[in-house]
Amino acid sequence: MLDYQQAAVAAVREYAKIKSAAHQAYVERICEPFHIGVHALAERVLRHSVTVNFHPDRLSNNGKSVMENLMEQGQYHGQFRTGTTNGGKTAYIGGDRFLWEQRLFRDAYPPDSADRPKYGALNLLRYMDGASARFGSCFFILNPKVIGRCTFAYGDSSSNPATLCTSDTFIGVLAELFMDVQQNGRLLNRVVSSEQEALAILLNAGNGIKDMGKNLDYCIEAHIHGDVSLAEDVDCFYADASFRRTSFAGQAKLLCQKYGIALHWIPERRIAVDEIGSLFRGPMIPVLAKRIDGTFGNGRGMLNAALIGEASCDSSTHFDAWKDIGGEAELFQYFKQLWHTVAYFG
Repeated sequence: MLDYQQAAVAAVREYAKIKSAAHQAYVERICEPFHIGVHALAERVLRHSVTVNFHPDRLSNNGKSVMENLMEQGQYHGQFRTGTTNGGKTAYIGGDRFLWEQRLFRDAYPPDSADRPKYGALNLLRYMDGASARFGSCFFILNPKVIGRCTFAYGDSSSNPATLCTSDTFIGVLAELFMDVQQNGRLLNRVVSSEQEALAILLNAGNGIKDMGKNLDYCIEAHIHGDVSLAEDVDCFYADASFRRTSFAGQAKLLCQKYGIALHWIPERRIAVDEIGSLFRGPMIPVLAKRIDGTFGNGRGMLNAALIGEASCDSSTHFDAWKDIGGEAELFQYFKQLWHTVAYFG
């Protein structure tokens, strides 16, 4: 890591220590009746993988797809370098992403730095579609050694989360997890009945990938400071099976062979176009779905990640053909929301 990246991790560590005694006491109250040590629990939880969800077929600011850049560069870069995002397009000096990163990391990053954190999430519930499906149809599983240079937020960094920590001050996130159970009856996006039940789930820190999580909104966000090298830091690539019928299948195989990554396929998420209503993400989403089906889906009436990606790229290169649906900013938002719909209901 560069000096300012190390400084960012250190700043979060010091911030986490402010509330560490209160957080420890809260978690101890839950763990002690079951003779479970708080730090042992943190260690078990941190055995879960950090996943990085992304769309491999989106276009970067150099005109190449995310997959093409990964193949050529051997690095997973963040939005400040690629211009590619599945969140908000604010990765510039003075933009929202810039401002919250300066706030979260105590101005450790120089304003003109492009070597900023890469975003993922801790796959606490071992979901087959990654810890945060909102941000992409495919995902990387990172090597456990990156945990030491991660910082964590309970919730999305865009919402100014109050709890930030490092791997050695992770007790803060544990406390927030149990508080959510007590107050809202949920462990991330899973309904649980008690803190005891949540504790049992947290102790089940196996490495296997389990169910489709369809988790759009609740995560333990991970910020990876320093490079994300495909050869050194990525263990597995999970790709949506809709890409098996496209050129991305061959590219995924070559990428994984080149960098020593295990390739797995997520069951295809798809939804009938007629089942896409306006309540979930608004009235323009079914309109966009029907356009994609007619233009790229041959009117078969089904939508999946590969079709959405193909249409999204076409809207970037041939905007005039899509402007009746909305402006560039609106289209970008609609494509995101359409993916949310497929990820959740598909």
